[in-house]
Amino acid sequence: MKIEKIQIPARDGYMLSANLYTSMEVSKGFVQIHCGTGIPQKLYSNFASFLAENGFTALTFDYRGIAESAPRFLKDSDAKISDWGRLDMSGVFDWVLSNFPNQKKIIAAHSMGGQMIGLMDNHKEIDQLFFIASSTGYWRDMSNPYKWLPAFYWYFMIPIHIKLFGYVNAMKVKQGENLPKGVALEWRKWCTNPDYFEPEFEKTLNPVFFDQITTPIKSIQIQDDPLANKTTANKLLKYFKNSKIEIEEINPKNYGVEKIGHTGFFSRKFKNSLWMKIMNEMHE
Repeated sequence: MKIEKIQIPARDGYMLSANLYTSMEVSKGFVQIHCGTGIPQKLYSNFASFLAENGFTALTFDYRGIAESAPRFLKDSDAKISDWGRLDMSGVFDWVLSNFPNQKKIIAAHSMGGQMIGLMDNHKEIDQLFFIASSTGYWRDMSNPYKWLPAFYWYFMIPIHIKLFGYVNAMKVKQGENLPKGVALEWRKWCTNPDYFEPEFEKTLNPVFFDQITTPIKSIQIQDDPLANKTTANKLLKYFKNSKIEIEEINPKNYGVEKIGHTGFFSRKFKNSLWMKIMNEMHE
């Protein structure tokens, strides 16, 4: 297995930091891994390595404004979440289609990484979609008592941080990677609306492609995930009206642990269980 650090242009030419994980055998398929909001690609490195060690080619990347794809001064970034779907995910997938045209194309999307697939105009080339803890994000739909943390985030922390720093200094309060102002404000707008991003479909997000996507979707929902719970995860799935959807609910106790939560799926402890299961489904 080989890991190569590369740069991939987004649709508008913005250079994104990426890592390509290549198998030493004939590849069984190409897996493009989408990060959640404010989560760096390094969180998914062990999962990507596992896939490559088992015969797949895998790719992780940081969205513009995040981790290794952030500018030197984050307050100078004009990135928005919608850019991550329309420009970054689509641009990376263009690169995959150009460089690995004959491989099966799989996207494994974590959290927000599943939402923005609806902005990818090259979606017809995706053969399989795996949503891992992917959901909408209206804060009142989240589980108690967790939902009061995002409420604090939207109504207090974001406005204060933007005024003080010109961006959201999330690392200062141990809430993931720092966020550009535009990302934080667009995310806040969606997460404080009961209909999440749907009111923007004919406005700032136009065009959207949810109805046109026919790629089969496997939605992996973690029972103790307070953010991507059954309500929010299934609200996201309703937008994919023309995809065959399979839902799998994961009970942590069935895997010998007390909790998995929103990001725990990517822990190495699940190498021989959850990871092996999803990898075998990528063969199908």
